[in-house]
Amino acid sequence: MRNFRNYWAIVRYIVIGALALVAAPLSLEAQSSSCNRARAIVEESRDLARTQNADHEGILRRLKTAMTLCPGEAEVWKLAYCSSLALGDQEQADRYRRRALLSGAQNVQCGFADRTVPSAAPRTPGFVRDKHALIVGIGAFQDSQIPRLQYTAKDARDLASVLVEHAYFPATNVTVLADAEATRANILEALQRLILEAHPDDLVLIYISSHGSPQRESQGLSGIGYIITYDTMLSQPWLDSIEYRDFSEKVTLIKADRLVTILDTCFAGQALAEGARRLVLEGGANVDVKTAEMFLSGDGDYVLTSSREDEQSWESDQLENGYFTHFLIEALRQPGGLAMREIFDYLAPRVTRAVSRDKGAGQHPQLRPDNGPGDLRIGVIPQSLQSSP
Repeated sequence: MRNFRNYWAIVRYIVIGALALVAAPLSLEAQSSSCNRARAIVEESRDLARTQNADHEGILRRLKTAMTLCPGEAEVWKLAYCSSLALGDQEQADRYRRRALLSGAQNVQCGFADRTVPSAAPRTPGFVRDKHALIVGIGAFQDSQIPRLQYTAKDARDLASVLVEHAYFPATNVTVLADAEATRANILEALQRLILEAHPDDLVLIYISSHGSPQRESQGLSGIGYIITYDTMLSQPWLDSIEYRDFSEKVTLIKADRLVTILDTCFAGQALAEGARRLVLEGGANVDVKTAEMFLSGDGDYVLTSSREDEQSWESDQLENGYFTHFLIEALRQPGGLAMREIFDYLAPRVTRAVSRDKGAGQHPQLRPDNGPGDLRIGVIPQSLQSSP
């Protein structure tokens, strides 16, 4: 009986495998067909938008179908952005604009027959209503095969402390997730609260310090990079880690006009050099340009990474912090609430010199956009604290 059951089990697996091989191209074909239909809807909607007294509400209803059919099609989001602007819905327009840029739109300029809709110009509110921060640092992992990081959790707590004490973030608005608290579910739940609570005239800071995995086809990761969470299993990082793309898409839903994302997640090999923060999967580098730019979805957005994509990020026993976070904290403690460009100009050369001197290695922090005005000030006092007794 056991042999009989085993025989049918083998047959069952062969049949399932054969069906999977047949279904895969069908699935790709269906996806291509859906995107072709979405593009057709875009063309039809664009023609409607060019008419006099265009029905932009109707156009948006059509485009929502296209969004479902092919969410990665940039032109869908771009046209939805333009129609939202035409309707005067700036908040919705901002969200569609971010998705358009994330999906690869080269520009978001709009022009209709009945009126000219201005392209997105930088919108800098005259005040900061409130400030929010999500600070994540993971050095200890549930899976013992993942190399520990000595100071990442301390980096997170030290940064949160300076944000409250020196950069004037309300303590109730600073969420710190360190080590065992930094599970995939907890990080995404905290991000969801930011999406729900942050307003357009707020400032939001997100800081992630952990291992990361690269975008690698050879690992079966389909070119997707991952943030390694406390509950990630090294053997199957796609289950409990967080995809950079998924995380960045959720970040784009945050309504704040000022958004700073700081990534200290590194890509490296199995062998962990002493004092280095490196990736837990074989091969790779630090946060690459493509990954970092996923988080650049608005005029007030900045991404600060701890090193170049082909470098490691290093920790210091003497400083009891990572070099990057140590000098980031120093910059935030400078008087006047340094602007992003001033913060970068302060920390970048100091990190590079210290790592070269102590480790004989290169580490060069990166700020994106590298040609932006950099005038966002993390240390500005929000109105919520100005009005406090």
